[in-house]
Amino acid sequence: MSSPRVTERSRRRAWLLLSYTVVAEVAGTLLLKFSDGLRQLWPSVGALVAYLSAVVLLARVLVVLPTSVAYTVWTGAGSALVVILAAVFFAQQLTIPALFGIALVTFGVIVLNRRSSSPQ
Repeated sequence: MSSPRVTERSRRRAWLLLSYTVVAEVAGTLLLKFSDGLRQLWPSVGALVAYLSAVVLLARVLVVLPTSVAYTVWTGAGSALVVILAAVFFAQQLTIPALFGIALVTFGVIVLNRRSSSPQ
C-alpha cells in the first residue's frame, strides 16, 4: 500500500481531525449512558451518529498518522475525558488513582505527538 506524501499541513490537519475523533467518541460514550441501555431513542441515535463519525474521522486520520500513534491517542485521550466527564455529568467519583492515570495518559500523548512530529 503506497502512502501519500505527508506534508506539514496534512499532518496538522490529521491532528485536528484526531481531536474531533476523540470528541465524537466521547460524545458517543456519554450519549450511550443517557440512552438508558438504548431504550431512549434520541440519545441512542446520537450515540450511533457520534460513533460513526468517530470511525469515519479516524479512517481519514490513518491516511496520514501512524496507526500506533493515532489509535493510542484516540483511546487514551478518550478514556481520560470520559473519566473526567463522568464525574461531572454522572457524579462518578474522581479518585487519586484515576487522576494519576489521566496524568500518565496525557504524558504519553505528549510523547507520541513529539515522536510523530519528528522526522523518521
